[in-house]
Amino acid sequence: MSGKVALLTGVSRHMGIGAAITHSLAASGANIFTTYYRPYDKLMPWSSNFHEAEEIIESLKLQGVKAAGVEVNLAESEMPKKLFDHIEGSLG
Repeated sequence: MSGKVALLTGVSRHMGIGAAITHSLAASGANIFTTYYRPYDKLMPWSSNFHEAEEIIESLKLQGVKAAGVEVNLAESEMPKKLFDHIEGSLG
């Protein structure tokens, strides 16, 4: 996976499956782009701390890969195209 870019959606909690997958992919050398959506998390019983998503991104960088992320509502029809443009601008 070295040098590849992986997109993972719904990465907002240290204890979530998304965070576990990002760390596994980063360990294999993949650069990581994450999305999260705090209004959804607020409705869920597990919730998340406000800065957890950013902390996950920073912890991925400490693994020696490029990492970035953005808060998006993927239910908005124009968002997927904007997201991929953002990923390309951030990580290539």
